[in-house]
Amino acid sequence: MKKRTLILILSTFIALCLIGCSTTKDPNPSETTSSFLQAMQHQDYSSVKTYYAENVDNFPNFKNKVESISPQVANELFSKMSDFTYTVEKAAIDPNDSTKATTTVNFRCYDLGKAFESIILDYLDTDLTMTFNGAKDDEIVREAEDVIVKRIDESKQDFIVSIPISLTLKDNTWKVNKLESNLDLMNALSGNILYTIRKLTNTLNTPTENSSLTTNSTNNSATSSNTSQ
Repeated sequence: MKKRTLILILSTFIALCLIGCSTTKDPNPSETTSSFLQAMQHQDYSSVKTYYAENVDNFPNFKNKVESISPQVANELFSKMSDFTYTVEKAAIDPNDSTKATTTVNFRCYDLGKAFESIILDYLDTDLTMTFNGAKDDEIVREAEDVIVKRIDESKQDFIVSIPISLTLKDNTWKVNKLESNLDLMNALSGNILYTIRKLTNTLNTPTENSSLTTNSTNNSATSSNTSQ
């Protein structure tokens, strides 16, 4: 009887082990995406390396650079950037290339892009006002830091977006493609700062209707003057 009981226990144990082994598999695109984002939330760049296709040194290097300029700003900024929520909705493997996949992820982040716009205007106002009042550079920098931290702190977690994330299968392991190939992901992880900077840059580089009219008027006047001569 004891022998039969022992055999039954051993059989059950072996069966459980076999079940465990049969269900163990390489992470699929959805699992890799989720693991990557969890590592980013915790700013665990050594773990990010496991799920990312390229060198991850740029992540800590960027953080270290900001910290070297202003630890106060870095602490507030990266705290907000890593405080996001997400849901991996679906994953699709390319029917024409089984080593390519795309996951769809819903993000909710702090809208640091909106804060960035306010920071630029506030900084210019602070810089000009304090400069005209004879403030020293150190005083202006300290005041600017306070303004930046305040705006970041006031930002709301109301940037909601659904984005595609591309992955590639390498050595039987799915990896998130480099951020240059995942610009929507880069923007979400930055709290919409990336696309805000691009929008502001495009605005500055795009001539207004009035400036175009002025330029055309100037050119026409010059042409008329040359013709009369």
